[in-house]
Amino acid sequence: MILEFPSKKDNCRPGLVEAGKKIEDESFRIIDAEMGDHGFPPAEWQVVRRVIHTTGDFDYAQRMRISSGAILRGAEALKSGARIYADTRMIRAGLAPWRLEWFGNEVVVPAESDETREIAAKTGVTRTLAAFRGCGRGLAGSVIVIGNAPTALHEIVRMISDENIRPALVIGVPVGFVQAEESKNRLWRLENQPSITVLGRKGGSTIAVAIVHSLLEAAKTGK
Repeated sequence: MILEFPSKKDNCRPGLVEAGKKIEDESFRIIDAEMGDHGFPPAEWQVVRRVIHTTGDFDYAQRMRISSGAILRGAEALKSGARIYADTRMIRAGLAPWRLEWFGNEVVVPAESDETREIAAKTGVTRTLAAFRGCGRGLAGSVIVIGNAPTALHEIVRMISDENIRPALVIGVPVGFVQAEESKNRLWRLENQPSITVLGRKGGSTIAVAIVHSLLEAAKTGK
């Protein structure tokens, strides 16, 4: 028997195909049933549940922290077409193009610039830290997404505290053993800055992507 696969063009229609949507819905049903009572408001649970769906790890329900109004602020910013600043190409690659097209959100990875490499080499800081420092007030009103670089998250927290730069939302979920936990604790302690984080060592680009996808869905559906 010869199997015929759809062409790339045919396979690029926006959204989930019916079979994929059924699997996702059943996955969410299973997560709801196994999680039971959780205490999250409905909007927050949508974010936490998508992270659990991405990882298969219910521990995230204990580790995730979502500041008051963070989901609303993030969804509103995305709906208005805000830029998404990411620390890695992995985040940009993971974000569904058809979701980004809903509101025309551009994904910027500042560390891609050759200039940031030179600045980092001269100043002795990491490339991602130098990259976000160079963005300055361009970060105002944006959605910042950090999945791998705790040094960048430390710098963003400093810029918010010392330079009064105000992103619409900071999603800070760097994974790792060096500075990751500390950077997320600093973000969570910030006052008057909408944020979503995962306490401890867990996190990463896949978590960051799941959170952004959930916010884009919230912006589209109003839920």
